[in-house]
Amino acid sequence: MSEENPDLQRKIVKALNEEIGTDLKQLHKLKELYDETKAVQDNLREKLSLVSTEAPTKVQNTLKEVEELSQKLVTLEDQYSHLKIEAKSHLTSVDTFLSNFDSQLQEIERLELEFAYLKCVKTVEELSEKLQHSLQSNQDMEAVELYNKLVQHNCMLEQSQCDNLKKFANDTVIFWFELLKEKLRKEMQETLKLIQWPLISTNQEVLKTMPPPDVMSKFQLYFQCLEKIKIPPKQLEDASNFGDHVILSRFTSNSLALQELIYPLLKRFLYHFGGNRPTNRRDKPEWYMRQILQWIGDHAEFIETNVQPLYEPHNALTDFSRGLVQLAVEKLVKDTPVILEEDTILAHTIGEVLSFESELRTSFSYPSSQPSALLVLTQPQFFARWITLERAFAVEKMDILLISDTAWTCVSVDDSLEAEDDVRLTECGEGFLQMLLAITDRYKILPQPGHKLQFLDLQLELLDEFRIRLLQLAGQSKFHELFANRSSPNISPFLNTLTAVINVLDDWADLPFFVQLHSYKVQMENVERLAAEAISNDESSLPWLRTQAQTTKEEEGSVFDSIIELLKRMQEDLLRRLVEAVMLEVKAKSQPYRLDKWGSLPSPDEFIQLSLSPTGSAMLQAIAIGLLWLKDSLASTMFVEAWQKLAAQVNEFLLEELILQRQFNDGGAAQLSFDVQQNLIPLFGQYTTKPENYFKELKDACTLLRLPRPITLLLLETLAIAVQDSDNTLVRSNRAIFNGKQALKEQGIKKLSVEDALSVLRRRIL
Repeated sequence: MSEENPDLQRKIVKALNEEIGTDLKQLHKLKELYDETKAVQDNLREKLSLVSTEAPTKVQNTLKEVEELSQKLVTLEDQYSHLKIEAKSHLTSVDTFLSNFDSQLQEIERLELEFAYLKCVKTVEELSEKLQHSLQSNQDMEAVELYNKLVQHNCMLEQSQCDNLKKFANDTVIFWFELLKEKLRKEMQETLKLIQWPLISTNQEVLKTMPPPDVMSKFQLYFQCLEKIKIPPKQLEDASNFGDHVILSRFTSNSLALQELIYPLLKRFLYHFGGNRPTNRRDKPEWYMRQILQWIGDHAEFIETNVQPLYEPHNALTDFSRGLVQLAVEKLVKDTPVILEEDTILAHTIGEVLSFESELRTSFSYPSSQPSALLVLTQPQFFARWITLERAFAVEKMDILLISDTAWTCVSVDDSLEAEDDVRLTECGEGFLQMLLAITDRYKILPQPGHKLQFLDLQLELLDEFRIRLLQLAGQSKFHELFANRSSPNISPFLNTLTAVINVLDDWADLPFFVQLHSYKVQMENVERLAAEAISNDESSLPWLRTQAQTTKEEEGSVFDSIIELLKRMQEDLLRRLVEAVMLEVKAKSQPYRLDKWGSLPSPDEFIQLSLSPTGSAMLQAIAIGLLWLKDSLASTMFVEAWQKLAAQVNEFLLEELILQRQFNDGGAAQLSFDVQQNLIPLFGQYTTKPENYFKELKDACTLLRLPRPITLLLLETLAIAVQDSDNTLVRSNRAIFNGKQALKEQGIKKLSVEDALSVLRRRIL
């Protein structure tokens, strides 16, 4: 066997070696291995024998089962064919049944619809019968409730396809509405006659004695009935189409109850202001507007006391007022073509409408959300003319103010002279500011921000025009005569006027009204900018982001920022011209003083006490007169700036034109120092507690000129080195500059630079 299968032999040898190994004592295990192997072999042979005998039997059984299954499939197929035939027959019979059943269902549905139709007709007829009975028995409130049920039933038929039924129900509702309304109106009018309504001015005595309780009970009953009665949709549509003008469409219809209260006043209004009566004049709109205000005032107490409790949760006086205001608006709309023909009538009408609106809001708390006569003024054709008139009248008023003989005289603000000095408001400035304030008061009550912004633009235009006019007048003033002849016209009133206007605009900028206008303006400008950039940009998101980023910064300003900046620029220019006028006189008077022999004056030791230089009195007098002139001419705030500018220019002038141009010995230095310290600086002492702070350079120069000779020599050397090395960046040069500054500091020199100090020291005669 080993020759036939050498691989098997190797596996057997390997298995024996693993089991027995090299230990000969384990050879007895060969017997055990043999027996085990023999047993396995016998077992396998036995199994093979069983397979060979049982296999044919199992195959036969399997074939038999397959035949049985085949028979069952044939049987099932026969059953399926039979059931299919039966199903077709059943479906045919079911279709026949369903066809018959569908026709029966349609018949049932038709009968149900007919029943519902008849039920609706019956409901309408029953409600009509009950309504008729209630009216015959004078049960008005019950009749109103039945009528409202009828209206509710009619509304349920809006989606119905039955046109005849809808027409029947709607006609029935309208019939009862007209009948019920007419009955209640007659009863209400009879009750109002007992109350002596309307309570116009001639009937005010009636209010002193209240009507009898039974009359007021009837009034309350009929008012509630008319208030609760529902108006049919068709009637509401007709009422809304009555006012075809876009303005009149803004007025909502009042309830029937309020209409009855307004009706007697409506008849009076049409009688007096709608026909050929003398009271119907286009040039007197105040007649019918004041009449309406009078009517509202006459009836306010009665409405708030007797009507409001029945009218909750709405405001009876507001709705009553709106009904009367509508009369004025209708009259204005009708008269608009005539009003627009003549500027005088137009201007007068605008003023009366604004006064009418203001009185409505202040006296009767008429809400701004309600339609009013302002709707007429803000119509395009009306509003454009209004703006044009405002501009024309404002320019004309400005011309009158500027050419007036008393245009530049100061007006008294109050009894306090100190307050007058603080402001020095001129007659022209006061008139111009009052004109601007009047324009603001006129457009402040307009409902739309866009209209307000147009008026704001007009005010800004007028402010700029006023600035240009002042600039032209200031240019005509002779510069050299501003100070020389104090009686001649000068630019001080212009400056005071500018100051007053700037102060007022600063105050207005913080008012909530103008803050809100600024916000509207920023929003509108952002929208316009966004639209413009979106047109030129493919991506609209980018300009939107840029606009959003700019919004916060722009909202920090005010609507008057640009014009205030222009006015302040002109203010600074005029103030500069005034100070230069004074300085021109000072320079002329200072020539002898500057040409004095400062290098050969006697030593101060030769004098018991120094006195003012004879040649300096004229210059100091010019300064004193100039200060007094500025104080008398300018408002206090402007005078403070003026004398400070004058002090700065005098300080600079004496330093550059006197000290740096002349030579000084000890006597000259002492005299100059005395003139400055004891005479010049005290001139400004009445306007500040520390006038020397405005002459620091001049004081430093006087100090340098009066230093002892040894210190002067040392300081000259130190400063010369510092100035010589100032352009050098070496450490040594920096040290020299520092030493120069430190040396000046030690001598009390705080304001002069090293170069200027050296120049002053070189004017000293040593």
